[in-house]
Amino acid sequence: MREDLALQAEIADTIKSTDEYMESLALEVLEKDTAYTQVAQVSTETVNKNEEESTGMEHLNTKLLNLLYPRDHRMTEVFNLLQSSIPVTINLTQRPEVSDHDFIEEQEKHLYAISTRTMALPVARGMLSLRSLPVRPTVPLSPPRLCVSGRGPPPRCSAVALGGGDTPPHCLLWPSFHNGAAAGLALVPVTGASIHASWIIYNKPRGTQDMSAEHAGFLLALGLNGHLRDMPFMNMYEYLVKCHEMISIGLLLGLAATYRGTMDVQATKMMSIHLEPLLPTTSIELDIQQGILVAALLGVGLLYRGTAHAHYAQVLLNEIGKPPGPELENCVEREGYALAAGLALGLVCLRSGGSAPHLAHIAPRLRTYMLGGDSKPNGTCKERKGGSLNLDVTSPGATLALGLLFLRTRSAAVAAWLAPPRTAYLLDFVRPDLLMLRVIARGLVMWDDIEASEEWVESQVPSTIKPYCFVKPTEDNIDYEAMNQAYCNIIAGACFALGLRFAGSGCEAARDAALHYTALFLRLAARPLADLAGGSTLEACTCVCLLAAGMIMSGRGDVSVLRVCRRLRARVPVAPRAAPPAPAPLTHGAQMAVHNTIGLLFLGGGRCTLSSSPEAVAALITAFFPKFPTHSEDNRYHLQAFRHLYVLAVEPRLILPRDLDTGKLCYAHIQVINLEGVVKEMKAPCIIPELNTLREVKINDPRYWPITFHRDHNWDQLKTFLEYTWCVDIKQRAGCLSYLDDPDGFLTILTQTLTLDKSNIWSVTPENIELFTNDEKVKNFVKHYLNKNVNGSDLCGDCLLLHRKRKGVKSDAQLPRQCLCRKYTRDEREYLQGLAMLVYECVVKDIMCALPIWTTFMKIIKTMKTEPTTYHVWQIKLLLSLIDGHNERTASEMTIDGLDAQNDPLISTEFTSAVRQRVAAIFDRWEPRITPYLRKHLGLPSGRSAAAGDDDTRRILAAFLVRHELPRGALRAAAAP
Repeated sequence: MREDLALQAEIADTIKSTDEYMESLALEVLEKDTAYTQVAQVSTETVNKNEEESTGMEHLNTKLLNLLYPRDHRMTEVFNLLQSSIPVTINLTQRPEVSDHDFIEEQEKHLYAISTRTMALPVARGMLSLRSLPVRPTVPLSPPRLCVSGRGPPPRCSAVALGGGDTPPHCLLWPSFHNGAAAGLALVPVTGASIHASWIIYNKPRGTQDMSAEHAGFLLALGLNGHLRDMPFMNMYEYLVKCHEMISIGLLLGLAATYRGTMDVQATKMMSIHLEPLLPTTSIELDIQQGILVAALLGVGLLYRGTAHAHYAQVLLNEIGKPPGPELENCVEREGYALAAGLALGLVCLRSGGSAPHLAHIAPRLRTYMLGGDSKPNGTCKERKGGSLNLDVTSPGATLALGLLFLRTRSAAVAAWLAPPRTAYLLDFVRPDLLMLRVIARGLVMWDDIEASEEWVESQVPSTIKPYCFVKPTEDNIDYEAMNQAYCNIIAGACFALGLRFAGSGCEAARDAALHYTALFLRLAARPLADLAGGSTLEACTCVCLLAAGMIMSGRGDVSVLRVCRRLRARVPVAPRAAPPAPAPLTHGAQMAVHNTIGLLFLGGGRCTLSSSPEAVAALITAFFPKFPTHSEDNRYHLQAFRHLYVLAVEPRLILPRDLDTGKLCYAHIQVINLEGVVKEMKAPCIIPELNTLREVKINDPRYWPITFHRDHNWDQLKTFLEYTWCVDIKQRAGCLSYLDDPDGFLTILTQTLTLDKSNIWSVTPENIELFTNDEKVKNFVKHYLNKNVNGSDLCGDCLLLHRKRKGVKSDAQLPRQCLCRKYTRDEREYLQGLAMLVYECVVKDIMCALPIWTTFMKIIKTMKTEPTTYHVWQIKLLLSLIDGHNERTASEMTIDGLDAQNDPLISTEFTSAVRQRVAAIFDRWEPRITPYLRKHLGLPSGRSAAAGDDDTRRILAAFLVRHELPRGALRAAAAP
């Protein structure tokens, strides 16, 4: 019975669900390298070290990153840039005239200025560690410490804290939220299923407000990765009933992200109870914080994404222009509320502008919200300015909603609405930063017209603006400040649209265009004419262009973008009275944008990238809305929790090859063929283009056997490999070494030369065998059975150990050059040489499966010399007969890929003939001994008496008769007179 088939049948019978099947696969690859295999196993001391020393990125030191970036230390640099658990150094010196109290205040002010960078790190760290840490069900979540304390210079190194106490300051609430979200985004189930709800409840905090903020981010992260689907709604109610603002924001957004596009009834109820327009008119008025309202509003858009639901579209449309209301109601952070309503409307009606008749009235209304006009009456309450709209509130949301509504439709009318003003007079009626949003929205509509070039970016700027950009003012009737601010915002908006269009593509032309304008704004900021646009405008536009470059090169770790990010993040407040003049420090929002770019470059630890699908584009606009917070608690224009919605645009597209024999990750060349038939050569592991643009993906490397994924055959299998970042096991060809062991291919050329050599090799050394393979089993076989020399001498291992113990020899030069026990006999040398030839041929022809069989028969031949049996003879006869028949069929039938047949049998004819001759020599040596008995058996007269022989003689005679198939009395008739 085939034990392996029986075992497979037993396993298949026990696996009852997909989760169990995934778990069995996970357990099967524990001994092999995966995308999560670390370079070195974490020691016990590292596991038990102080939590304050944890950076949240220790698990990212993987073998995969060593393959992706083998020639530099960019990952070490990124880990240092994004860590937030080490106190910063406060390089201030106390002057004699400054008292201790004033000096402490000075240290705290300087620490707060530097901490603006630290508080902007967690969002980027979540990008870097996205889905990279396998969940351990018995271990609670331990987010890394968000350290905003400092230390004085040596030798005292005195501690400096914000607020002068141990209580976390109020400015840490949203950074703590982002820190918890980053820790939650890093989690990934080992089996590929969802995280169990009991583990989520197990991590529920029972501590300070700061801990609750971290748990709120943790809930959002779980929802973004789809792990709240199995959580009972009763447990969600227990969270919401406490009315904790951040917990409610994280849970509502996470729930909406989990059920996005499903119109789930229970999730809709959770959102509706927080929104007055979705409640009955007789319901009780609830005092709900503004942040929860904004989160619930966008949650509705996520739940009904792409459905074009008429009722919810109308509700969201009305909320964009919602007036302040009586008694100053809805007067706080109205901009963020209107923006969330516009983004939610764009999500619900995504790409439905030209195909849904019941939504035809939405576009004109959005145009009014964007360009101005009489507002639609809403009860008895109107804006303070009569019937006109406040475009500062309604325009951002309406502009982006219009772009998402007509995404990729190429509507000329909508594109004309979104075009920048062509005259200086019209330009005075548009706020400069709104021009950026219009250019972005116009790029969404004219999606296919976006080109990866600087010329396309410049073409978005009206010709009436270009002559007045960053030149010395000479005309009094021209508003140079408005012209320059418009130019900067239009360029930044075009670069952002470029980033959306080529997100995750790795297009170098698009990257170069974005970096060109990043460098342009940096140069302009250092010129005296920078005041024409304003330092804040140049800073914002610089960050938008840099973020666009990060979106384009997401997941690819591009060094050119990383250099710019490192240069910008170093712009922090310097100590007072510093000698050299330093550039203006970046604000908190700019630091967040710069670090987000770093996170995008190494998204998911190099395993993920961004998609450019309509749903992904909407998520990217929501997450990277080009208005970053001015301080850590700023939510006026954009709710900070939305910054994590980029996860909805992430998709794993990493092809990760793994050697089938060694179980180690390796390099391999691949081919990707798009739908037009264009072939692109790449070297895996690498991120491939989007699957909807490809027709075929093929492992096409001369060192490995090919594997092809075709759209019409096994495309779903490729999707599964990419979704779970599974390794593609590839078989190494005989005579080839991996690119890690032989980067230039010199050893591979040597071994392939020996492989293709048709001459027979009768003298084989162990070194020749080891050239062909890295298989540990083969190396161990050579070491234990074929290697006699130790340290270059003829000593066996036993004699070497014995000599060292007796003589106390400590250097190899004093060792004897002769084995102390014995030398190999002639038969042993012949047997060793035959075994070496056999191993060599099996390795060269990549038929290691035949090695156990042939070694068994070599042992049979060796045993036949002293203890022959008929069983051994029959085994030899059957083997030779099988080999002869197999070789004949192989020589006439075998073809590979339409090429000429190689006529290579399983074992060479020369080796088979050698075995045949060795068996014949054994029987020839027996013949004189059994001649009398043989003549008697055949019926021939014998010259001497053939008495009954001993047992050995009878066994030899029986083996001889079976070997030659001689029946009893076969020659009696011929011998008769």
